[in-house]
Amino acid sequence: MDTNAWWYVNGDWVHPQDARISINDVAVLRGYSVFESLRTYHRRPFHLDEHVRRLYRSADMIELPVSYSATFLGQIIHEIIERNAYEHASIRLLVTGGVSEDGVLPAADSGLAVLITPLAERDMQRFARGAKLITTRLTRSTPEAKTSNYVSAIRALKVAAQHDATDALYVNEHDHVLEGTRSNFFVFRGDTLITPRAEVLSGVTRDVVLELARGRFTIEERPILLSELPQIDEAFITSSSKEITPVIQIDDHIIGSGQPGPRTYELEQRFINLVE
Repeated sequence: MDTNAWWYVNGDWVHPQDARISINDVAVLRGYSVFESLRTYHRRPFHLDEHVRRLYRSADMIELPVSYSATFLGQIIHEIIERNAYEHASIRLLVTGGVSEDGVLPAADSGLAVLITPLAERDMQRFARGAKLITTRLTRSTPEAKTSNYVSAIRALKVAAQHDATDALYVNEHDHVLEGTRSNFFVFRGDTLITPRAEVLSGVTRDVVLELARGRFTIEERPILLSELPQIDEAFITSSSKEITPVIQIDDHIIGSGQPGPRTYELEQRFINLVE
């Protein structure tokens, strides 16, 4: 963390070590908050409008009134980019439930914090290595909303680390493989690209990848069965920070040849061309 960074917290511009929200904010007391993570390329926010719209959708799903207009949020994001000299950065918008008088229900307007951290140049070695994932039966609360309730994610990531894996895939009671703790999940069976649509967070990068794949690959948005994993040829995860990251192993199952596949590589190159 860059301690000289400028962050926005409830009307003030502060350094990270001076960032404060009330202990009585229901985000702290009850985990009642929503957030968005987006990134910049060469000091330009990537798909800003889509991220802001998703923030409002998440807030609507958990009935959290947002006290800030989309125009205001956009202005704060552009200002935080200007105040910090990062070429590439991750920006997080956190809308909190606000201060509570009884420790449960918020009595004030929602709070707002906007955080920025620098990102390194794209790591093509990470793409070449691919990622190992595990599966987990833990579940998310309101998976379609991007809330700060990450209890199941943190628990799953701790288990993943014990197995030398970088992420965990949620599997529901119907044996549907859904998504990663912080990413969407895709597989290839031949030239057919498959990704879940229900019970997952609709990722902005996910939507970009689907658009890049249209006209080149057959697309199926449907559940991926756990029993289907031995039949897949390639797999990858997507997120703002991970972009497109190949998956070469899930639990004890090696995907394809154990190396990032050619279709995933083609999508990665299309994605790089788009953002550059």
